[in-house]
Amino acid sequence: MTTSTGVSSAKYFRLVIEADARDGPIWLADDGGHLVQKAIGVLDTHILPGQYVVDSALGGPTYPVTLKGGLRLTEGEMRSGPSCPRPKVRLIGG
Repeated sequence: MTTSTGVSSAKYFRLVIEADARDGPIWLADDGGHLVQKAIGVLDTHILPGQYVVDSALGGPTYPVTLKGGLRLTEGEMRSGPSCPRPKVRLIGG
């Protein structure tokens, strides 16, 4: 959403996810299965609220993340919760 001055009024929230290992990958995808960001060791980002999935090993289990405000998680905390199916990527116009 943009204001009458053309400035975005969207509210971004901080999301921090710490991998178990310093060199551990963290993959963040939206609920459509599209990669949003990748980081090594710590993912520290600001994104729009919504539904996301996190994977620490491509092809491994994915874990749901619902972002409604600032959130900080460790890989261990995510693994202690429920996993979720990997979203199927929907291609547009293909």
